[in-house]
Amino acid sequence: MAKKAIVLAAGLGTRLRPLTGVTPKPLMPVWGEPMLARIVNLLRSWGVDDIVVNCHYLHEQVEAWCAANGCRASYEPEILGTGGVLNPLRDWIGDDEFYLVNGDIVVEGLDRYPFPPKTFETCEVGAEVIASCLVTVEGPRTIEVEPESGFVTNWKSEDAGFEGTFTYCGLALLKPAILDYVEPTGFSTIVQAYERAMMDGKFVRAVEPKDLMWTDAGTIATYIDLNRDGADNAFADFPQLKEAFAAVPSATGDIEFLGARGSDRCFFRKGAALAIVYDDSKRGENARYAGHAKWLKAQGVAVPEILADLPAIKTLVMEHVGSTDLLARLGKPGVDRIGSYLPVVEALAKFNGLLSDAMPALEPKFGADLWKWERELFKEHCLGTRFQMECPADVERELQRVADLLEQEPKALVHRDFQSTNVIWKNDRFSFIDFQGMREGPAVYDLASLLYDPYVKLSETERRALAGAYGKACGRMDILKVLPFAAVQRLSQALGAYGRLASVGQPQFSKYVLPALENLLAAADEAGLDAVGALAEDLIAREEHALAHSHEGHACGCGHHHDSRA
Repeated sequence: MAKKAIVLAAGLGTRLRPLTGVTPKPLMPVWGEPMLARIVNLLRSWGVDDIVVNCHYLHEQVEAWCAANGCRASYEPEILGTGGVLNPLRDWIGDDEFYLVNGDIVVEGLDRYPFPPKTFETCEVGAEVIASCLVTVEGPRTIEVEPESGFVTNWKSEDAGFEGTFTYCGLALLKPAILDYVEPTGFSTIVQAYERAMMDGKFVRAVEPKDLMWTDAGTIATYIDLNRDGADNAFADFPQLKEAFAAVPSATGDIEFLGARGSDRCFFRKGAALAIVYDDSKRGENARYAGHAKWLKAQGVAVPEILADLPAIKTLVMEHVGSTDLLARLGKPGVDRIGSYLPVVEALAKFNGLLSDAMPALEPKFGADLWKWERELFKEHCLGTRFQMECPADVERELQRVADLLEQEPKALVHRDFQSTNVIWKNDRFSFIDFQGMREGPAVYDLASLLYDPYVKLSETERRALAGAYGKACGRMDILKVLPFAAVQRLSQALGAYGRLASVGQPQFSKYVLPALENLLAAADEAGLDAVGALAEDLIAREEHALAHSHEGHACGCGHHHDSRA
């Protein structure tokens, strides 16, 4: 059996962000043990005694782990890929067979050595077997295997998921002759080398071990589920959570995963403390949450107390203010709807009035560029991605008119995402959350976000009453005149966001498209925006048609589409 192995650990861990923000994915724990350690231990159980681990992202951590665990690290200043990794190791490989293994996979059920004794035996037609790879019927199943010989015939199947297709597990045994088919410089994949070898008459043998449990832990959901299935309170081994909750001794009990959001954040609860693990590489506002919370609390705004701010590990711990948002509260029997909203809109008026020169750094203020960005989001992801249509010219003109009108509004502190799910109730007291995107802009944008919220169906009478209460609280009794224009702007942005999120693996947002369109129609009618209203009517008809056809013939209840658009 081979005595050498190369373990791949150079990836960026992008799909596991924000959990991989400060820890490379191969060093993330599964059942209390880093994924890399699990792979290395497996290889050593097979008799492998010379292991090289390549690294790039957060390479210092991988290098330190290797030094402490008897492995050699191979640093790549630029990622070379699963094939290119072999080039700097050609002399080390020499004439020896070796394993090539992904360092971020999780496998169970390989207690017996999976590769048969005659793995590299020449096949009946005399062709050389140059590699053998483990495959499974779990996962995307993008490779085709000839059933009688067990040879891979296609690495990019057009019939992925069908009979005869498998998933490459990222664990292979290779002959050194594979080096002849690896691009000598730059980035390349091992699959490209396999394909070149196959074109030269060589074969790759597929092995499907019995009782194999395999996953690449490629998404947050998969990774979280893996740890749920393991030891009790496995989340306590997550590097960021271990450090974060250690900074809050009052946090007791097991750690519970509360979910992830599209804003590159994951939430974990331990007793009365809530840890937020965030990524700020694309959303810089995530790093400003703690500072904003402290400032707002000092101004008397009801926000969670910050218990620990740890920017070095992109994590903060704050008071857990409850799990019942305004939306959930309204669903409880006997709850006074207007009574639940009134103190919220009055507190919003106070929040909007806090704009001053003494504030912490904010996000870029509302202006021509941001209004345009929101319109483009609507055009690209709602009209384009979801409904496959261009934006009519008369709608463009009316949306520009909306932006021009809002630009004339008095400047205020804007929450930016003031919807029912960002007002949390506990023991008849509420707190504002998710204010990290606050900025200078028109206060009416926040009011429209709340009163035309697609998550809650408010009547026109309720909207007018609550808008009147807000106007009285801030001294703007004319707020109703501009409110529907702000609602058109906000709903356009929301529809664009729903379209984008639904198209990238978060289909739960599809169920809000129809209520958002209905609110857009109501707001456009109130504002006298005929073109936007006509567009909303058209989109409502299309959405209702799609819903009817996607659910036709079966009870679904999931609230979203089952077609290609979502």
